[in-house]
Amino acid sequence: MISDLVLSLFAFYFYFQHRITSRKWSLFFLTLGLSAFTGGIYHGYYEIGELFRFLSWGLLSASLYFAVLSVYHQYLNLLLKNIVLMKSLLLFFLSVYYVNFIFMVIDTAISLLVIVVFGNFFFLKSLSKYISYGILISLSSVVFIVFKISFHPLYLTYNDIGHYISILTLFLISKGVTQDYTKSLTKAIKV
Repeated sequence: MISDLVLSLFAFYFYFQHRITSRKWSLFFLTLGLSAFTGGIYHGYYEIGELFRFLSWGLLSASLYFAVLSVYHQYLNLLLKNIVLMKSLLLFFLSVYYVNFIFMVIDTAISLLVIVVFGNFFFLKSLSKYISYGILISLSSVVFIVFKISFHPLYLTYNDIGHYISILTLFLISKGVTQDYTKSLTKAIKV
C-alpha cells in the first residue's frame, strides 16, 4: 500500500511538471497516479470491494492509451486511435472478467514495449532515448515479480520493488518528455 501511494505522489508530481508542456504525457502521469493511488487504497483496505481494484486497472489502461497517443501524436489518425483504444478496452475487459492482472501486464507490454520502444526504434527514431530507457528499466521489475523476490514481508515485497522501479521509470520518461519538448522548441525557434 505504501509503495502504491509513493508511486502516485511521484506520478502526480510529474503530471504537474508536464501539464503545460505536454498535455497527453501529463494525462499519462495523472491517470497512472490515480491508478496507483486507487490501487494503494484497495491494497490497504480490501473490504472496500473489487470496484477499487478494477478502477485502478481501468486507470492504468487509460494511462497506457495516453502514452501511445503521446508518442504517435503526429501519426495517429482516427482508425489507429480506435485500434489502440479497442486493444486497451479488450485487455481491460478480460482482466475484469477473469479477475486477473496478467491482462494488464500484457497491455503494458504491448503499449510500452512494443508500440513505444520498438515503434520508436524501427519507425519514429525521434523519441528521446530516456523514454525508451525508462521503459526498458521497468522490465527489471518482472524478475522480482516472477520469482517473487521480496526483502521484507510487509514493506518491501516484490510488488513494492516493482513500484519503486516504476518510480525510476517515470523519472526517466519525464526527463525524456522534457528533452523532447525542449527539442521541439529549439526546432520551432530555428524555423
